[in-house]
Amino acid sequence: MLTEILIKSFTVVVSAIAGAGVLFFIKLDHRKLCALISFSAGALMSAALFALLPESYNSLGIIELAASALSGYLLFFLISKYYSHVCPACAASHFDERTTHKFSEIVLTLLTALSIHSFLDGVAITSGNINGHVQDESIFAAIAVHKFPEGLALAALMFSAGYRKGKVLFYVILVELVTVAGAVAGLFFLKDDISTLIMGIVIAHIGGGFIYLAVHAVLGEMIKNHKNLVMVSFSLGLALIFVVHIIT
Repeated sequence: MLTEILIKSFTVVVSAIAGAGVLFFIKLDHRKLCALISFSAGALMSAALFALLPESYNSLGIIELAASALSGYLLFFLISKYYSHVCPACAASHFDERTTHKFSEIVLTLLTALSIHSFLDGVAITSGNINGHVQDESIFAAIAVHKFPEGLALAALMFSAGYRKGKVLFYVILVELVTVAGAVAGLFFLKDDISTLIMGIVIAHIGGGFIYLAVHAVLGEMIKNHKNLVMVSFSLGLALIFVVHIIT
């Protein structure tokens, strides 16, 4: 199982690097970035609604499920509100020109917050591979889809702040490798003999975090930018991961 977990976690890291690498060759306009972000938000929402939360419901009561999901939502909400945005892609509409130019002053806080997000992504990948739990590829697929615009948005922010290509790539790789650390940690802590209660709480907590990222991304883009494009892209991402969930 370790080999499978490592392959999947490194695959999502490559997805983020590929997203960052796109900016080395082409310049995306905001409309295309908006579509990518909304698509990945739909993927995360789909993974939460069709895989993570239903799986948690098998071992938790409705109150425990709601509390666990809310804890994941609130964790990302509080980090984003009082520390820094946990996902540069989901918060693309919240980074104004002034913030971009001051990126060097917030780089540590942003990368720390993003590292927490990446670590939980890794745990989520592992949770989909523990015997007797979830057992489908929709979680991995959703994260892989989301990492591409995440890497792209982080790179775009750094390019706008005047960072060179080598430094941009270094930071993207560094923060995304935390996903691998999260996956390995999850493998050791979420063992096959873990109680169904604890497993259910962890999965619901991660699901709540996914919902926050999806809602935060979609609302920001709908309010400030292309409403119809957001809804279509979001729906396509939702449908894609739902199909993956059904066939795996």
